[in-house]
Amino acid sequence: MQQPKALRVLCLHGYTQNAQKFRDRTGPFRRSLKRMLDLVYVTAPHTAADFDFADTEDTNGPAAAWWNRSSSSPWGEVEASVRFLNRTMRAHGPFDAVVGFSQGAGMAAILLALMQAAHCDKPIKDPQLHLLVKELDGCKLPRFALLFAGFYPDFNQFDSLIRGDQGPIQVPSLHVVGRQDAIVPMDRGIQLASQGFVGAQTEEHEGGHFMPSNAAWRKRYQQFIEQLLLN
Repeated sequence: MQQPKALRVLCLHGYTQNAQKFRDRTGPFRRSLKRMLDLVYVTAPHTAADFDFADTEDTNGPAAAWWNRSSSSPWGEVEASVRFLNRTMRAHGPFDAVVGFSQGAGMAAILLALMQAAHCDKPIKDPQLHLLVKELDGCKLPRFALLFAGFYPDFNQFDSLIRGDQGPIQVPSLHVVGRQDAIVPMDRGIQLASQGFVGAQTEEHEGGHFMPSNAAWRKRYQQFIEQLLLN
């Protein structure tokens, strides 16, 4: 019997990380699910500026960001990141899923909300947001999301999509949060799951700001994916 084709997954790193750092830090996860998932890691298009909020102590390679809070236009940087990811999806997709860590989880939520809006006929009142959504026409909406140490992005534009006519993100999602996370407190990840998504699953671990990947957790991720594939 032929082995099912691995699902193509877009992987979004945390603040001050890059594609290689995130790939290195997800080694056990990546190796254990390699038959199920084809993981594609990309580096955010902006240089990180606020190292008080770093997601890694590793200083090797570029310190990248999906946006900088200290920027004169944080949402402008988000828009540039969305356009970068749009080009990535069109060149290297379609993607069946998205994995995001910390700021990457927030970026994934923004991307999914915009992609969902592109698949919806409901009008968007903000003309600038409308144009950004239209650019995502034709991009396949991922089948699921795995989000780690995430948070609800504090942008009016994102909030207007989630709380407005578009509604919360309907893509099935698993949110993993750490009870001892001192960088992104656990309640912020729970807020993203409960307010940003429909029917989200949330799991807690005893540690801090990292993606748990011991054998028990790897089995949990596999079960989540397998259950979705059966439906």
